[in-house]
Amino acid sequence: MKIESVNKSFKRAAICTLRHRWLVLAAFAALMVFSVVGTKRIVMKTSFDDYFLEDDPVLVKTNEFKSIFGNDYYAAVLVKNKDVFSHRSLSLIRELSNELLDSLSYAEKITSLTDLEFTVGNDEGLAIEQIVPDEIPTNADSLAAIRQRAFSKPHLARKLVSKDGTMTWIMVKLRTFPPEQEWKKTNNTSPDILTGKELAHIISKPKYRELSPNASGMPYLTHEKVTFLQGEMGRLMLFAFIASILIMFFVTRSLRGVVAPLLTSVVGILLGYGVIGWAGIYVDQPTVMIAVILAFACSIAYNIHLYNFFKTRFVQTGRRRTSVVEAVGSTGWGVLLSGLTTIAAMATFLAMKIVPMQAIGLNTSLCLLGVLGTCLFITPVLLSFGRNRKPHPHMNHSIEGRAGTLFERLGNFVIRRHRAVVIVSVVFTAFCAVGLFSIEPAFDVERTMGRKVPYVARFLDLCQTELGSMYSYDVMIVLPKAGDAKLPSNLEKLDKLSRIAQTYKLTKRHNSILDIIKDMNCTLNANKDSAYAIPHNPNMVAQLLLLYENAGGTEAEYWMDYDYKRLRLQIELNSYNSNEAEKEMQLIEQEAQKLFPDAHVSAVGNIPQFTAMQQYVERGQMWSMLLSVLVIGVILVLVFGNWKVGLIGMIPNIAPAIIVGGMMGWLDYPLDMMTASLIPMVLGIAVDDTIHFINHGHLAYNRYGDYDLAIKRTFRTEGLAIVMSTLIISVAFAGFTVSNALQLRNWGILAIAGMVSALLADLFITPILFKYLHIFGKAQNGKANP
Repeated sequence: MKIESVNKSFKRAAICTLRHRWLVLAAFAALMVFSVVGTKRIVMKTSFDDYFLEDDPVLVKTNEFKSIFGNDYYAAVLVKNKDVFSHRSLSLIRELSNELLDSLSYAEKITSLTDLEFTVGNDEGLAIEQIVPDEIPTNADSLAAIRQRAFSKPHLARKLVSKDGTMTWIMVKLRTFPPEQEWKKTNNTSPDILTGKELAHIISKPKYRELSPNASGMPYLTHEKVTFLQGEMGRLMLFAFIASILIMFFVTRSLRGVVAPLLTSVVGILLGYGVIGWAGIYVDQPTVMIAVILAFACSIAYNIHLYNFFKTRFVQTGRRRTSVVEAVGSTGWGVLLSGLTTIAAMATFLAMKIVPMQAIGLNTSLCLLGVLGTCLFITPVLLSFGRNRKPHPHMNHSIEGRAGTLFERLGNFVIRRHRAVVIVSVVFTAFCAVGLFSIEPAFDVERTMGRKVPYVARFLDLCQTELGSMYSYDVMIVLPKAGDAKLPSNLEKLDKLSRIAQTYKLTKRHNSILDIIKDMNCTLNANKDSAYAIPHNPNMVAQLLLLYENAGGTEAEYWMDYDYKRLRLQIELNSYNSNEAEKEMQLIEQEAQKLFPDAHVSAVGNIPQFTAMQQYVERGQMWSMLLSVLVIGVILVLVFGNWKVGLIGMIPNIAPAIIVGGMMGWLDYPLDMMTASLIPMVLGIAVDDTIHFINHGHLAYNRYGDYDLAIKRTFRTEGLAIVMSTLIISVAFAGFTVSNALQLRNWGILAIAGMVSALLADLFITPILFKYLHIFGKAQNGKANP
């Protein structure tokens, strides 16, 4: 590749752009209108079901489960008072229960102390009554009788009321959420977020304060997470914006040098999200955060390279337009190639089998394309406005000149101490590489968000109570024939499976149709403890189910289908560990398959979805990293026509990726969807400075024919821009390091570590490889004088 010819092409493009600068601005203004309209079409995704591809086995199983048993999402409130059986507490609990049933848009059925299916025996067999009468008594004896009745069935009480009578659950079964195309006709808020928002509003009312209501359920957690991330993202972006302004003003000492990069950053990001809105591409809070902050940081970095060269030439010549043209000519190709390699690295996320990770790659790539366009066209136009100035009389005494001299000395040091530099780099990278084997995936809120986040602390406190549970999953058993589900032999197998699940480390309790059948059998047998069992006679089981249905019971339909072919076992967890949960789910599926050899068994729900996501992210990160390295290497080889250039582009940029991964392992930072985006991102950004170094080094070598001199000249012209671009990117990421959310804090720390290690690799490793691999042929000393 003839670098001089390429630079001349960019100069000609810059001259054309400046000649028609008003037309260029008008075209971008039209694009901005198009983009702003597009951004209004964006709908944030929130459901875990949206994380999977349509034909994903986990989603297929979940959809089958929902088609039979309805929505597996629920809303729940744990209330706490010194005595939940007092007149005041029961009145508030009933009022809260009624309001939840009436005001939650997707509420289907309520279960609470004041609204409960309580079976009793009568002359006709069975009746379903309420523990608390319609008119709540005020005298102590009647209230004591209500307490006694609630605890008369220990199997029921332990799931609904705490042993000391200070806590009780209010559970809301939700209707199946409609498809997106339906709810979007009337509301831009997804059903799960709407449910969580309504629940949060209800429990926050002052009249329920003395019940200390603490909510749970995925809709509530999702709403709280989205609300938290919205505020956190605004705060972090504001920090990045202000910090970048301060750093750029310090570097450029010019209002134009601050406004131009910031304006082009905003325009570029809006262009990207305009396309995303019009195309209806997947968007959620984490993908927006990553795409915006990365595009913003890259935009600033690209502009710094261009502005640094412009400022240097402007100080030397005093001619504004000429300086702009020369800046674009000297840095435009490097900026374009840097952007394309970063886009290529992020595009490798499309190889992952999980929608949010694909969206990170696609959305970031679109934003980066917008950033590239604005940097190469809008920034030169903005810099071209203004008057010429007198050239600086002593360039070497200017700040730009002194900085160039300082970096030239650094280049000389690297050349002289190359052996020590290589040894230290290899040892440190090897140490970090060991940590790669300790990385553990995690998707639970405790490890990804942490207790410092208020809603997470409330949720974890709830889970540690006697009644509270963290998550749940279901085992769905599809038997060969209709009617098989009510056979005593199969119910006894389900009972055995329940007992096996109860022995697992993470299990808190289980729920199934057995709770109803055993309770009815016990009720018909004078509440004898020995009768809390499954009848051996099939006709008796059928009679119990018929009596239950005739008495008005509706709970059974959530645990057994109408054809009596499917059984459901729900397992609630007391805590969550990704590896342990995966192991336990595999074990329960294996045990179920042994007990029901002719049935189809599958684990569905939040935890199986978490586990599948972990597997996809683990494998996806590895493939994304390998593809990033391969794609970047191939691009560099094709562009420069030299395999050695591809090698130089990969070696110093693999090291930062290893360092980031090693830090995750050594510091016990879990692998989640935020941290999984880091290594390909670091590779994509890190190679930018390598490209600028190679690009300017190539030009310098063509002029002087000497590698040592080419390295020194490259340090002089590009050293400050490389350091400052990394500094600004790191400052943009620095706000994440003080976030209360662990995944944001970890991401910020690792991102900065990746940027700094990439900078060190470009300043110390790239020059050594540049020289000793002789990437542009043998040295031709004496070709030209500096």
